Amino acid sequence: MQKKMLALFLRGSSMGSKFLLIIALSKSLTTEDYGVLSMVLTTLTFLMFFLGLDFYNFSHREIIENDSLKVKFLVNQFWFHLICYVVYIPIIYIIFINDIIPLSYIIPFYLLLVLEHFGQELFRFFNLFNKPNQANLILLIRTGLWIAIMVIVEYFILERPITIEHVLYYWIAGSFLAVLYSLIYVFIIGSTDFKTINWFSIDKKWIKTGIRISLPFFFGTIAYKIIEYSDRYMIDWFLDKSAVGIYSFYANFANIINIIVSTITITLIVPNLLRAISAKEPIEIEKQISKFFKELWVTTLGVSVIVVFLIFPVLSWQDKPEFKAEIVVYFVILIANIAFNMSLFYHFLLYAYKKDNSILKPTIYASLANIVLNLIFIPKFGLIAAALSTLLSFLLILILKRKYWLDFNSKDIE
Repeated sequence: MQKKMLALFLRGSSMGSKFLLIIALSKSLTTEDYGVLSMVLTTLTFLMFFLGLDFYNFSHREIIENDSLKVKFLVNQFWFHLICYVVYIPIIYIIFINDIIPLSYIIPFYLLLVLEHFGQELFRFFNLFNKPNQANLILLIRTGLWIAIMVIVEYFILERPITIEHVLYYWIAGSFLAVLYSLIYVFIIGSTDFKTINWFSIDKKWIKTGIRISLPFFFGTIAYKIIEYSDRYMIDWFLDKSAVGIYSFYANFANIINIIVSTITITLIVPNLLRAISAKEPIEIEKQISKFFKELWVTTLGVSVIVVFLIFPVLSWQDKPEFKAEIVVYFVILIANIAFNMSLFYHFLLYAYKKDNSILKPTIYASLANIVLNLIFIPKFGLIAAALSTLLSFLLILILKRKYWLDFNSKDIE
């Protein structure tokens, strides 16, 4: 219990700081500038998944099953990501020259993309090795410390408004410090292991195998992110940046559910579930599955009730009529997030038993449906169409993944 509460405090502090900043900026920035910032954040998040190709899904399972080779695997994954960082430079340039984001932000955007992705991989490894508090500490540096420093320096000392440029440059500094701290920690704790490894010996076959196995997860993740983020691009296309700002505000607020569920349920329980299934321990497997299901439901519904009521004082403080006019959008997105979190139960069970196609297919179907629904209905009905498209897509994923798990569970588990 103490471990869980510390994890919640550390990650809650970091994500809470970022959330409060986003909420504060929705008041201080114009609705259009808030839309620009939302496009920066959305594109950054989307590209982070493209950058990693979901390779960690392969490497994590390899490490769990071959603990003695973990350092070798980590070194090879490092080289794989380093190559990706170079390869993706022209892709990022294409995005900026098409004016999705102003070209003036391209250099800080690229630096932030690399640092955030690398920091995220380090965060995942700390969780994999059962160091959730260490993981959440570096997350606090990445997402909380720089915000506190920025507010103190810009708002209280220099007494000037915080701009998009300020957010990007302070964020870069915070990500850099988090990566630096993580690497120092890793090399101090695991210095002996890393001294025995040939850093320039790249296992190309292992990397190719990893890419091949990770691709279904990658396509599934991109399909998920299409559902989660493509609506912003279509809103920008059919409507304007102000509409993007309003929609992103409500989506970010509803995302509180996902943050807390990920913090105190997914990161703490799923690694133990994977280990139990890998070790083929029936009693422990049943225990972990039951624990996962119960905590996922309790956390999701409990947090949902809280955030239902939180939105009203925030809108009153924000005092922007254009946001209040779209309040229904918030409640639809909230229900969509509940459906998404319920689908994670079946997602991680299918993942643990390596039923990768059963993970991929529902997400592909739902993402295609999402794109079609958004293209047809956003021009006619505006933001509520985007929210309903997201809800229907996540419900489809929940229904299909539940079906695939029940089919597999009834036939294949001895």
